Amino acid sequence: MSSGEFSFDTIQNFDRHIRNSIPNYDLLFEAVVSLSQFFSNQEAPILDIGCSTGEMLLAMPHKGVKVGLDLSTNLLPQSHERRIHFLNEDVRSFDFKTYDPFCFITSIFTMQFIPKVDRQHLLNRIYDSLQVGGAFVWAEKVVCDSGADQDLMTFAHYDFKRKAFSANEILAKEEDLRSLMHCNTSHENCRMAHLAGFDGSVLVWKFFNFECRLFRK
Repeated sequence: MSSGEFSFDTIQNFDRHIRNSIPNYDLLFEAVVSLSQFFSNQEAPILDIGCSTGEMLLAMPHKGVKVGLDLSTNLLPQSHERRIHFLNEDVRSFDFKTYDPFCFITSIFTMQFIPKVDRQHLLNRIYDSLQVGGAFVWAEKVVCDSGADQDLMTFAHYDFKRKAFSANEILAKEEDLRSLMHCNTSHENCRMAHLAGFDGSVLVWKFFNFECRLFRK
């Protein structure tokens, strides 16, 4: 990784970077792709919020319309297939009603970069845009309720990242993310989902401070 300031607009080899940054990311990737098949409805679109390179969205064996949103033009791929739409757009201004109700929506480590003041409204819109029987898969980095537990998870994560990054690179990225990433506790995220309309969730995957939950409508 470059020693320059971290930015989604300039980062190279993003798919490799995320695998070096998040433990067992490949298992999460496989789980989300597998889960998508249980909710896939060819007549309804699916949506990936913060799709980055589109790798996960493209891997989903959905025959209907696939929509990927991302702010970074550096990451966003091009597609010439009519049923695959990659949009360089902020999800906060995205008109969900442009499409029929979605059968499957994912947000994989994206919400943590959206200002907290905007998250509840966005979750409300996600719930409203899902068809009945559809699902929202939400992966986030979360903070622990206990400061001691948070320190434990943080330094265990640093040990993992040292396999691919130097200590200076790890520290520099932490500094760069201070103004960009603001994580909630797991309880806070579940409470917001409940306020949006979701009754409960299933914990699909968890490692250190990273977790993924599935919410049904």
